[in-house]
Amino acid sequence: MVPWLILLACAPDGGPTPVQPSEAPVDLLGAIDPFIGSGGFGFQVGSGMPGATLPFGHVRLSPDTADHMGSYPGFHRGGGYHADDTLLRAFSHTHLHGVGLTDYGAVGVVPVDGLQSAAGGSVVHEDNRRPELLAQRAWPGRFEADLANPEVSAVLTATARTGLHRYTFAEGVAEPTLLVDLAHVNGSGECLDSAIQWSEDGRSLWGWRTTEGEMIDRYTVWFAAELQQAPEAWGTLRDTTLDGKTRAVTDSLSATGPGVGAWARFAEREVALRVAVSVVDQEGAWANLAAEHDGFDVDEVSAEALAAWEELLAPVRVWGGTAEEQVIFASSLYKSAIMPSAVEDVDGRYRGFDGETHQGSHPFLSDMSLWDTYRTTHPLYTLLWPEHHRDMLRSLSTMGREGGNLPRWPMATSDGGFMVGTPAHIVGGEAWQKGLRDWDEEAFLEVALVESLTDTEPLYGGRPDPTLVDTYGYYPADEIGRSVAWLQENAVADAALAPMAAALTEVPGAGAEAAAHLEERSGTWANVYDPAIGWAHGRLADGSFDEFEGDGLWLDEYAEGNARQYLWMVPHDPEGLVEVLGGEAAALERLDELFENTVDAEDDWAPGTPEPWYWHGNEPDIHAAFTYVFAGSPADATRWVRWIMETRYSTEPDGLWGNDDGGTLSAWYVWAAMGIYPLAGTDRYVLVDPVFDRVELDREDGVFVVERLGEGELAEVRLDGELLDPHTLTHDQLRGGSVLSFVGADAR
Repeated sequence: MVPWLILLACAPDGGPTPVQPSEAPVDLLGAIDPFIGSGGFGFQVGSGMPGATLPFGHVRLSPDTADHMGSYPGFHRGGGYHADDTLLRAFSHTHLHGVGLTDYGAVGVVPVDGLQSAAGGSVVHEDNRRPELLAQRAWPGRFEADLANPEVSAVLTATARTGLHRYTFAEGVAEPTLLVDLAHVNGSGECLDSAIQWSEDGRSLWGWRTTEGEMIDRYTVWFAAELQQAPEAWGTLRDTTLDGKTRAVTDSLSATGPGVGAWARFAEREVALRVAVSVVDQEGAWANLAAEHDGFDVDEVSAEALAAWEELLAPVRVWGGTAEEQVIFASSLYKSAIMPSAVEDVDGRYRGFDGETHQGSHPFLSDMSLWDTYRTTHPLYTLLWPEHHRDMLRSLSTMGREGGNLPRWPMATSDGGFMVGTPAHIVGGEAWQKGLRDWDEEAFLEVALVESLTDTEPLYGGRPDPTLVDTYGYYPADEIGRSVAWLQENAVADAALAPMAAALTEVPGAGAEAAAHLEERSGTWANVYDPAIGWAHGRLADGSFDEFEGDGLWLDEYAEGNARQYLWMVPHDPEGLVEVLGGEAAALERLDELFENTVDAEDDWAPGTPEPWYWHGNEPDIHAAFTYVFAGSPADATRWVRWIMETRYSTEPDGLWGNDDGGTLSAWYVWAAMGIYPLAGTDRYVLVDPVFDRVELDREDGVFVVERLGEGELAEVRLDGELLDPHTLTHDQLRGGSVLSFVGADAR
């Protein structure tokens, strides 16, 4: 506890008076470590990418790596990278962050010593042009690496749509050369076709490639590039094998085919390259390069990138906490804002989910891991960065209007369709409940109501027939796979949409009747709770429960989890869950069972496998520790939240206990450290003892303060002097000028 927090006065109502800090807040920007969450093993792999990017930028210029054997399975490299890898496959320009499968990797660039290969120089084979990764350094907007074989130092930085490379070749490198590989992909993706073209003077290079990835459907990326200095020789690489790994070397200025690339050899030892990308067309790539290419000064561009991150972090300031907590918190804020991606061009054009090119009036963002991010990151955007979130919501509305439905996992220009539920409904409905407006919410609601109230079969992102739930009160397990997961996820979505439907009566299908129907369905999660065994599980069309095979098994009725985890998948109605479980005492017993068995199981648990009880590395139960508040034990909520923070996070590359999933686990830490956690699908928050002595959050109407007063066990929580019991508040109460006080026993 810092000294100024011990000096307390008494407010007129007898509560503590907030004390202003006499020292500077934590340097969040300087505390960020982009390597946290870039390692791990199995289901505990973070899948983070450490490369250079701007907040919500399109370009993420980052290394794609392989292990010492040359292997690079996507399951361990959701961002194209793993901290334990020793070989560089390429520096590429597009990446996901923290995802369980990998994708993208557009326009790979590799520094090599000439074009020699094991075969004698007529071909370049991928296995023979992988430099070794030595020292690596990263900051927000900048990545550096020292390479061997050949000995090269690389410095990378980025603007929103371009990546800037600087390579310095050592004296021992005979022929400083860059390879540009359009067939480079991450994971099991495949380049289906591509084309590349040099200018006559060798200073400019452009082209496109069409790929299918581990996650994304077929899509095309165009690029335009410029070199700082003309090479002394240049040409193209042509695919010569079906596996796309071997390239024939030619001196032609152009090449087409599924595995083409380019090469350039330089007389200079320091070489700089700028690459712009577009998912719209070739003209868009050139326009992006022209607008964001202002020379080859890597230090200047990376300083601008750092300033962009500093501006993004400005709305939050913290005091106190340990050095480790400060680093994890700052890094978690950073990782929460790597995705989504603004994929429109500088002229505002974007490629819609109908496959057509449109002229936009706002940033068009894609790459949203919605099944994960609705729980923590989108609520964080609403709180800290509402303008950015407004653009994300506008983008979702646009996808729904132009593509015919709201996506479940939008990637680039289409919906990947991963996981279950209709999480876009939760994101939009919750933001609307919290007062975020002017994002084409009427168009959003119109599409959402069609999907949630009628039997429709959209091209992407739909629900199983929702009228089945109206008929049975649940999804019959003998008719619908993942029936429990679908029911629970859509119950949260219906809770989120109901207030919108009640208020926006001009929207077709909206109104009091629709709102009441959605509100009623938001409670259908309880219909699959079987009191005879104490778990939520599959129920058949005849009303009986399906045979239950075991609470620790990944059964068909769940999605990436078991009954122990899905019991808690009711974030929008914790009071209702406590009631269904039999009241506070019974709920407390079940929560203790969940967490104490998690600790007891650690000795027998095989690292890298899904955890059998509480599983912080996946999403359905990540709010469970906060449920202790509703079971009447706020102290246990704090105890287990702190246990998660201390055991599932660290400052190491394996410092995330699972896929970050677009910043989901990172945002969880941000909320937990501040002592405030959002209840998905609602405008409510649940409170636990924060790790920081003071937090300041800039709101539109002023500064909202969270403070920890006094020492000892948390005795009470006050908002502007008024006791909060239970420890919850609404978004409207997070007003500028208000003070949320967590009061220790000696300051009561």
